[in-house]
Amino acid sequence: MEITFKMNSKKSIMIMEGENYIGRIFTPSGTSQDIPNAIQVCGFDDCFSLWGCGVFDDGHGNPKKDIQLLFNKNSQMDLANRIKFDLSNGCGKCFSPKDKCKCADLRVKELKEIIIDKVGGKI
Repeated sequence: MEITFKMNSKKSIMIMEGENYIGRIFTPSGTSQDIPNAIQVCGFDDCFSLWGCGVFDDGHGNPKKDIQLLFNKNSQMDLANRIKFDLSNGCGKCFSPKDKCKCADLRVKELKEIIIDKVGGKI
């Protein structure tokens, strides 16, 4: 799979796999797009390997951070079938019903976890 980027506007980039939208990068971030000086990336399956960036720093030798995001073909953008979030019964972080909360999956993984998942093993 090879991903590409399609500029939607100066503040929005669609992440593509062929002709399919599999993700989006936009700013300002947040559900209400109300967090300035931040970007939001949607549609990825996992994030892993939070490192110090070897290219960017603060001008005093302190590295900025670098993170890798993993996308898969099964991501799709279908606004007609969006999850209807119910504030009374839904989790405010993973948007699943509270009794089926998936927040344990919302974490930065170690690179070895991604590799083992890819080959179908377990840690």
